[in-house]
Order: sequence, then C-alpha cells, then structure tokens
Amino acid sequence: MTTVNGVGTNTGTSSNGGTSALSSFSKNFDNFLTLLTKQLQYQDPMSPLDTNQFTQQLVQFTSVEQQIETNQKLDSLLGVQSDNQAMAALSFLNNVIEAQSDQAVLQNGSADITYDLSSDAQTATLVIKDADGQTVRTMPVDTTKGSHELIWDGKSQNGTQLDDGVYDISVQAVDDKNVQLAVTTGLRGKVDAVQRIDGEFHLSVGDLDVPLSKVGSVRSPTAGSSDSQT
Repeated sequence: MTTVNGVGTNTGTSSNGGTSALSSFSKNFDNFLTLLTKQLQYQDPMSPLDTNQFTQQLVQFTSVEQQIETNQKLDSLLGVQSDNQAMAALSFLNNVIEAQSDQAVLQNGSADITYDLSSDAQTATLVIKDADGQTVRTMPVDTTKGSHELIWDGKSQNGTQLDDGVYDISVQAVDDKNVQLAVTTGLRGKVDAVQRIDGEFHLSVGDLDVPLSKVGSVRSPTAGSSDSQT
C-alpha cells in the first residue's frame, strides 16, 4: 500500500493479466487455424475429415475469446468505479463524519459518541472499555427512542483522566419489561486521512479506521452538536 497526500492505495495488475491472456489465446487460435488449414489441404478426398469436431473447436475458441474480452471490459469498469470511490473518499478529508461503530476515539480529552435506541427504554447505560477489555466508565444515558449524541470527557469511573486512544463502547438498554433493546452505537469525528485497505476505502479518525461503508453522514467541522453529557 502506498500513501500520497494522505490517501493510501493498493496497486493491481488485473488489466495487464487480461491483455496477456488475450495475447496467449490469439497465438493458440492462430496455431489452430494453421493446423486446420493444413489438414484440410492434405486430406484424403476419398475419406474426408469429419468437420463436426473442427466446428465444435471453433465455437469453443470463439466463446473463450468473448469471455476474455468481457473480463477486460469488467476490469475497466471496476477501475473507473474505484477511481470514483477514491474521489468520493477524498471529499471526506477534514470534515466531520458520523459512522456506525462499536469503538470511539478519545482525542484531546474528549470523545463524541452516538447511539440509536430502537424504542423507549426503562434504563440505558453507556459502557466504555479500554484496549484490555476492562470497563473504565459507565454512565446513564437518555432513554428516549431515536438518535442521541453525547460527549465523554475521557475520565474514568473514579475521575482519573484517561489517555487518548481507541475505546470500545456499547449501550445496554432494557424496556419496562426488562427486555434487552437493540442499540446501535457510533462515533463522530474529523477525518484525518483516507486509505484503501483490502479493496475498501477507510477514513482515519484519530487512531481509528472507519470503513467508508459505515459512514452515515458528513458535515463541516463548524457544525454544532445536538446533545452533550459527561
């Protein structure tokens, strides 16, 4: 993977492979036609060759050639699609995204966390864990159905300021019948870089890589926040 102006890319050679395959096929097809011509030229007039086999081979060669050409066109279309995705990913640079994630980034002593409740809850608790899986903070959060945003001040349960970095997040919510509710968590943060990993573009928010497919919205850095909680 290479990085240019904050954009990481992986290079490939699929189009060259298709060209090589077509070139090799053309040579084999030319050899086949030469052999066919010679066989027809020197065949015994009293016992002519069976043309059915030649016809079947010609059909097979034609089918293979069409398949190779189709693959080349698909490679070309995929290349255009990849370029379009790269340009779209670049537009996220230095903007603030909201993305679905079970992790949040603590930067400069705060983290912007989002969550979405499928219905009203009786109780809802945000649970934050460190890289070792240890719970470092729990706090009650809004129990109303819908989307919410809060700002974590980066402090542990006992009030200690924690180091910046990536933390696991989850919201545990139950209704008035003590039934667990579905909750989707996410983050908001400024995009620092764009890179392509295993064919998919990722946006870097601090130390966290967010797949482009997980991004739900983008806004300018000057846009305000809706809720806050510490």
